[in-house]
Amino acid sequence: MRYIAMRDLLSLGVMTLLLPLSGCGDLLSVHPLATPATITFEPSLIGQWTCTNKDWKGTAVIRVAPDAKDSYDVVWIPGEPDGEPWRLSGQLVKVGGRVVFDLVAIKRTELSIPGHFFMLMEKTAGGVTFHWLDSEWLRAKLNSSNAPPHAKIGDKPVLTADSARLNAFLAEYGLDPKAKSASLTFNRASKN
Repeated sequence: MRYIAMRDLLSLGVMTLLLPLSGCGDLLSVHPLATPATITFEPSLIGQWTCTNKDWKGTAVIRVAPDAKDSYDVVWIPGEPDGEPWRLSGQLVKVGGRVVFDLVAIKRTELSIPGHFFMLMEKTAGGVTFHWLDSEWLRAKLNSSNAPPHAKIGDKPVLTADSARLNAFLAEYGLDPKAKSASLTFNRASKN
């Protein structure tokens, strides 16, 4: 049996209160997936994209982040008139021969911590598709004996593993088709 130190209990309590304010998705991480050795950059992502999904109408504008050449600044502009734009910061990460977008919502309260969420990127003939890596199947893999460190916030797991361990976990399970929960497909917006 592993004993939990008082500071770990306090950290878990603070995380319980604050992490839900920080991002989206059903599998968040308190640490980034990206490390200097695994970051990659895809210049072809820069530009304006239109979502082609029936349920997710809108536009994504992707540009180079002002503070880092290997990071992206993403603005999601919903297609609904009353929808608010959503701003993200992200990096592309090499995982087991594939590329995963490590994303964090920019808008947070002073008390929240960034929650990283992950999307598998696949180039298509017409553009790009991003697959959420937060399926029930993937979350269930956290019950295995070799699962990376994580905490439960209600019924949702929150990854607390370091970047290398996250990468190993996603290389083993996150590239399986069962790890995907939903997908967003984008085509480059026409320049009118």
